[in-house]
Amino acid sequence: MEPSILSFVTNYLSDLHIRTTLTEDFHIGLSSLDLGLRDNILKRKDSHGQSPLTHLDADCLYRIKDYYGCFYAFFLFPGERKLFFAGPYLTEAPSEDGVTAMMEELAIPPEQFPQLRDYFNSLPLLPEPHFLHLLLRRLYQGLSGGKEPAFFTFDLKEAESRQEFLASHEFVVPKDPLLSMHLLEERYQIENTFLEAVAEGNSQKALEAMEHFSAYRISPRSEDSLRNSKNLFLVLNTLMRRTAYEAGVHPLYIDEISGNYARMIEQCRTEKEISEIPPYMIRSYCNLVEKRSLSAYSEPIRRILVTIDASLAADLSLKRFAEELFLNTSYLSSLFKKEVGMNLTDYVNHCRLGYAKKLLKSTTLSIQNIALQCGFSDIHYFTRLFRRENGVTPREWRQSR
Repeated sequence: MEPSILSFVTNYLSDLHIRTTLTEDFHIGLSSLDLGLRDNILKRKDSHGQSPLTHLDADCLYRIKDYYGCFYAFFLFPGERKLFFAGPYLTEAPSEDGVTAMMEELAIPPEQFPQLRDYFNSLPLLPEPHFLHLLLRRLYQGLSGGKEPAFFTFDLKEAESRQEFLASHEFVVPKDPLLSMHLLEERYQIENTFLEAVAEGNSQKALEAMEHFSAYRISPRSEDSLRNSKNLFLVLNTLMRRTAYEAGVHPLYIDEISGNYARMIEQCRTEKEISEIPPYMIRSYCNLVEKRSLSAYSEPIRRILVTIDASLAADLSLKRFAEELFLNTSYLSSLFKKEVGMNLTDYVNHCRLGYAKKLLKSTTLSIQNIALQCGFSDIHYFTRLFRRENGVTPREWRQSR
């Protein structure tokens, strides 16, 4: 019972990018929990091993707000000498002016600004943290057999004066931006997972990865939030376009979808509008890879398939392709059937008849014009092939729709 409850909560918090820690170390400090913040910009003086966590009450949920505005929720594990932590997280996103003001107050060197900005942008944002507290309360009740925990919160700023804080801390500028490097590596791992899913044509996996990635707040490049969002999704469009190409989709197919989404993004007038685009864009690219990837075909067959899709009314004969590819007609015919599963003529006719059905359904063009647009100069031949594949004539098929 207990492990399943704990596992569910920790996995759920992990999906929200909230780190959880279960430890027996009652001398643990925030430097072990803050994802590298203090180890990279703060050097503590000797505190003689003292820790306020050695005097915790049972049946109580605690919440700490540290000097940087970060929160940690924790409790003493019921019946055991263990501590359960969730955090760090923010309840509001700090502005650049807010970060600067905090640095001035704590006498942090200004060279640390980029690292602190990136650090805050990497933390999960919980504007309504009571949901987390309710979840931890339920977790505690499940672990303790139903006991109702008390709730206690404290701000480290209220525990000592600014002078006392500065006297016990020494800020330094590291030679290497290790904190920023760690945060970037984590973000890029999620980005790689996302792009791998797109390359596989797996829309569900890609959407899940994108949901994880959205927990990271990218540092704004301008004061125009809509422009920032547009730029971010234009980059996303470019990344997926490149991924689809590397997955074997021909630029002919990619260009149309990429251009359409670029225009849609630029035409958005509100952030709500633009926030609705990514799920559709991700599904579109995944479907494109799933249906149009030519990575399984040899180069000659790829060129033939793309040419057929691009121009159904053109000369799509075996002789034409053999001449263009400098291949023997018998060899090319055998290669096409081996890789595609049918001979070239049957495949071309199948594609042309499929396009004819689209035109019959969506336009009022005459049967003869449709036949010509699909590459059939003889309407009687077109009608005969159409009936053979669909059981009815083109006119009868149109009337039944």
